[in-house]
Amino acid sequence: MSLLGSYTHTRTRPLFSCLQPPSLRFSAIEQISNAIAELQAEVQRQRDEITFLRSIISTKASIKPKAYLPDPEKFTSQAYKFDTWLPSIKAKLLVNGDAISNAIAQFYYVYLNLNSHVQAIVLPQLSQAHESDSHDYHTILDQLGRIYDNPNKVQEAEDKLYALKQGTDSLYAYIAKFERVLYKARGQDWQDVNKISTFRNGLNSTLRNRLAQQLNLPRKYSDFIRIAQQLSSRSSSSVPQSSASGNSHSNSHGNHHTKPIDLNIVSINSIDQSSSPHARSISPQRRKQLRKEGRWVQCSSHDH
Repeated sequence: MSLLGSYTHTRTRPLFSCLQPPSLRFSAIEQISNAIAELQAEVQRQRDEITFLRSIISTKASIKPKAYLPDPEKFTSQAYKFDTWLPSIKAKLLVNGDAISNAIAQFYYVYLNLNSHVQAIVLPQLSQAHESDSHDYHTILDQLGRIYDNPNKVQEAEDKLYALKQGTDSLYAYIAKFERVLYKARGQDWQDVNKISTFRNGLNSTLRNRLAQQLNLPRKYSDFIRIAQQLSSRSSSSVPQSSASGNSHSNSHGNHHTKPIDLNIVSINSIDQSSSPHARSISPQRRKQLRKEGRWVQCSSHDH
């Protein structure tokens, strides 16, 4: 391109742009300005939303979790209560550990759930935690376990399980005792044949005889318990027969039943005033015979 052509080209562009109507130039500028304003508003809206979400997250993080389990009662120096207090305090720390807060708070939570006498025993643990700046509540529980836990409790529970008898208790009461002692003896993992044998040995003679009459008994412990419950329910629902000799004799005839005396229809005037105040004496053999026959001893009658 020649110098004249280049000069003509550079000089004509502003000339043409100047020749555009002012309304078109202002309209294009206005559209661009509106687009920029919309983009800026969208960016601001997203910033506000991000700020709001961050505030919610920080608020939830600062809220203390709610405790779900109740506080266990304070442990006293009674050894028999240690077996129930220890799992209670462990469950509280396991479920509500975050609600209690950090390790220091959990350490003091265990310490404050002891009465003053037991607190004095574990006081050296408290001093050691201050010096080492290591607060581990397991140190308190381990020390209490060495003092109050019975190392022979499993063997004692096993001996008690073998000696457990149903006696006059209901089957449901016997099962409840058996299951409780079974878990104390760590027998829940025994083979079913051992659990069934121990359970069956403690049953009363009536239920053992009913079990002996069964042709096939389950070999699974839970199924065996179910069969024993069914047999016990049938036994309790049966109606026992009367063992009285007089009633048995009356039932064999089917026509004579002992009726209560209605004192309202007894006439006082019908009593012979001249008779002796004492009943007529009969021989013991005759009295025994009348009773055997279901007769009234005074008048030898079957009915009144």
